[in-house]
Amino acid sequence: MEAFRLFLIPVVKDKICENLTFEEAIRFRDALGLSSLKCPITIIDPINSKEIVLPGVNPTTITTYELIKQHGLNLAFIEAAKTDQNLVVKTLLTVKDINVNATDVYGKTALMWAAYYGYNSVVQTLLTAKDINVGATDQNGMTALMWAASNGYQETVQILLTETDIDVNATEENGWTALMMAAVEGYDEVVKTLLTTKNIDVNVVTQDADTALVLAQKEGYDEIVQILKEAGAH
Repeated sequence: MEAFRLFLIPVVKDKICENLTFEEAIRFRDALGLSSLKCPITIIDPINSKEIVLPGVNPTTITTYELIKQHGLNLAFIEAAKTDQNLVVKTLLTVKDINVNATDVYGKTALMWAAYYGYNSVVQTLLTAKDINVGATDQNGMTALMWAASNGYQETVQILLTETDIDVNATEENGWTALMMAAVEGYDEVVKTLLTTKNIDVNVVTQDADTALVLAQKEGYDEIVQILKEAGAH
């Protein structure tokens, strides 16, 4: 009987899965006594009613399904990145209509949130996406690099700087660069990492006429002041 069950499962499961909802597929998996069910299952995006194909039933796709059911496809993608769910992010990247540059109510993308929290594995996964926009800005003009730098995530900054099209001198709405944000917070390792970029401009001026050097001086970060001076800041 057991041998017959093992023979039957791969023969019938793909055909059966075609007509199952995701909840039914979970029950089907459980009935078969399997830990996962490897067959494409179609669900519907509650936001735009488009079909989404998930690659079977397993703990990751169950979490993915719950996020999509709650937020819709693109916001589920952002939420997964925001909560450090790298396997879910990888799963969603396989979905045909995923918008990797979708934004939430704050204008933030999945990459921005991953950089904001220093989720390096998620950042690395997102950078593999063909159409990822590393220079996208939120409603305040902040980029993923700025968020990583302002929160002191040196490794995240280093990962982002591997992207050849990233603009290290980009400014937010008040004229601040990633270097300024790191300098004013005293993140010397982030400052050092940013300064390894060949085309970095250490003398960009904010709307208040401050440079990274001036900001570091105001905060009393003597080591950063010295580092910036050695890099040509004035």
